[in-house]
Amino acid sequence: MTYAIKHHARRFTIASLLLTGLVLASSVLSHAQQPTAGPDLDANLPPGAKPREVNSIGMTLAVLDAGVFQMGAPEYVVQVALGGNRFRSGQIFIVDDKAGSSKRFELIDTDTAKKPAFYLPVPFSSGKKTNQPSSPAQIAQNMAQAINAQATAGNLQITVTVVGTSMHFKGIGLFSAGRVNTDNDNRVIVRKPDRYANNDERPQHRTQITDALILGVTEVTQQQWNQIMGSNRSTVQGAHLPVNNISYAQAVVFCTKLSDLPAEKAAGRTYRLPTEAEWEYACRAGTTTPYNYGQNASNLTDYGWYRGNAEQIQVVAGKQCNQWGLFDMYGNVSEWCQDIYAAEYYGNAPPENDPTGPTTGPRRVLRGGNFMSQASSCRSSYRGQAVADVESQLNGLRVVCIKK
Repeated sequence: MTYAIKHHARRFTIASLLLTGLVLASSVLSHAQQPTAGPDLDANLPPGAKPREVNSIGMTLAVLDAGVFQMGAPEYVVQVALGGNRFRSGQIFIVDDKAGSSKRFELIDTDTAKKPAFYLPVPFSSGKKTNQPSSPAQIAQNMAQAINAQATAGNLQITVTVVGTSMHFKGIGLFSAGRVNTDNDNRVIVRKPDRYANNDERPQHRTQITDALILGVTEVTQQQWNQIMGSNRSTVQGAHLPVNNISYAQAVVFCTKLSDLPAEKAAGRTYRLPTEAEWEYACRAGTTTPYNYGQNASNLTDYGWYRGNAEQIQVVAGKQCNQWGLFDMYGNVSEWCQDIYAAEYYGNAPPENDPTGPTTGPRRVLRGGNFMSQASSCRSSYRGQAVADVESQLNGLRVVCIKK
């Protein structure tokens, strides 16, 4: 139209120009009032993506199977790299607990003449008499038993479990394990599986989700929120941006009002926030690494919006989904969970089946990190938390659907 006005001005009257302007303005206004097309939630889904269903407000939900997973971050691990038969009496290893208390353990070959143990004895067989030397796994078990005996006696504040030749330490912060010196350079190697894990993420513990879990494929968008609540006060407005600037209490109200829709009642669907365990189960999608895609924090840019690639909220599902087809489990907005937050909750032996968190406390759990988070705060086991009535641009929600 600009081209025509410039080159054929004599064809237009003032009235026609005014009419043209009104038509254009009406067109722009009409376009602005129409919701833009949402993201394609079914494009390039991984083979393990779960079945989907859509509710009455157009929210896509994934149906996850019940299952068991290891919740939280693993402790420090002592990898006992032991050979088959090169152990001898007098070899030692040292373990330090978080209070700085050191214990020294000495390997004692039961097939040879015993000598008085200079340190705490750890028996093993070289096979010189029995022709059946202790295996590396057996020696690891013996080492663990010796350490646990000291813990029971109150002389060491840690306990150990063994998987193969890996000794998993529970209830410790910082420790060291001294090298086990042998002729073939066997040793105890200290490693930290998740070097960014905080103490409130430990100890890692077995957790079971006993029923199928129906979870939002994306964070709740502003368009979805507006259909239920009428309007939103998100810092950046956009139909397919996640809603933010909401408190825990407002998130609960949204779930209640969504559940009260006649169409949802007719379908037998109600909604709530996920428990912390449900959220981590869905985020991990069967993985055990710090991120559901692996170990490397630098790859997070492909899976979430965080400080390294965003300065504000972004349209949902703009990054790769996890193995079960869920988007934005890392970054964009931190997601309110149902649970009350307690730093020591994991250490107090939470229920194995469907844990729901502590019963009292002023703060609620937030999961997943947000667009202002460092990569280390977007790990699968990272636990955020805030006072329940706080409204922040960093916080949004994802819902769980319960079907009768």
